Amino acid sequence: MRSKIAEIQYLRALAVLLVIIGHTHQAQGQFFGEYLLGDWAFFGFAGVDVFFVISGFIIHALYGERRLRPVQFILHRFNRIFPLYWFVTAVAMAGSLLLLGNELSSVVDRLDVGTVLLWPTGELPYLAVGWTLTHELYFYAAYIGFLSLPDRVRWWVAGVWAASGLILHAVSMTPDMPLLRLMFSPFNLLFFAGVSIVPLMRRQTAARWRVLAVAVTLVGATVAIAYTALHGLAGLADPVIRVGVFAPFAVGVVLLALELKPRLPQSAAWFGDWSYSAYLIHSLVVTTLALLLAPRIGHLPGDGVLFFLAAITASVGASAILHLMIEQPALKWGKRLVDGGLSAIRSEDVNDKKAEE
Repeated sequence: MRSKIAEIQYLRALAVLLVIIGHTHQAQGQFFGEYLLGDWAFFGFAGVDVFFVISGFIIHALYGERRLRPVQFILHRFNRIFPLYWFVTAVAMAGSLLLLGNELSSVVDRLDVGTVLLWPTGELPYLAVGWTLTHELYFYAAYIGFLSLPDRVRWWVAGVWAASGLILHAVSMTPDMPLLRLMFSPFNLLFFAGVSIVPLMRRQTAARWRVLAVAVTLVGATVAIAYTALHGLAGLADPVIRVGVFAPFAVGVVLLALELKPRLPQSAAWFGDWSYSAYLIHSLVVTTLALLLAPRIGHLPGDGVLFFLAAITASVGASAILHLMIEQPALKWGKRLVDGGLSAIRSEDVNDKKAEE
């Protein structure tokens, strides 16, 4: 896995940059009234699908061939997701009160299990991008179940689970309960694809994978861009269509990076390090800039270019600050806390066994 770290960081940087472009394009239409780019720029939301494939690959590469301790695994995953998510959610709520003048009661009312714990409720969490984290957390739980299955049936069960969302949609039997919709979501196919990459790459020659990766990435990107250019954001509302449109590119680009092992500037790897911070904070940065700049530069020639440059630059800068000042310290502190607590529990178990003997 160590040899893959640079490529994974490049992929994370690409994924979050695509998402930033998609949201910047969306905000420009909402606040400026005109788009700098065509609807094909909504292709940027394919970055989310790339993140899901990356997650499946990383988790299986790290834990697929070693004994998984479920409690330790879940606590470390929670430490990775929740502290920074809670911080940015608090910032978003404070911004709603200060910048938008929202009532405190209306903000506090949104502190439900969907916002605080990312539990599926059928509504977006207060920090809207958190919907993807709900899928991420479910994948972690499903992965524990995946490893608990016998090897001979593990992949069959996982394949049926991943494809079930498409099957249920095809026969118009999508569950009504939010939790069931999550369990049988078409997005599960993306995580399964990432998990599947690990054993498949070990069985095939590198040259064969390179040709396949290039072909899938180029064809997938072409089809996805053409589709979004024709149908815009509304065309991605159905998750089955969205997965079908974006999955080939998402899987292909992950394969391509892992096989070609590109050597990019160090700044690309740094941005990959900041990708989680960038993902959480960028929509707040983009929206705030749009609110501030639209009445001031909206009448100027080239306002679209100025907004795009400002939004992307500010998003990258804010993510670096958030990563260095909040995310890194919180991760280190949380890891020490989790490891210390687990060590204490193991020590108590050892002592209890000795006492029983």
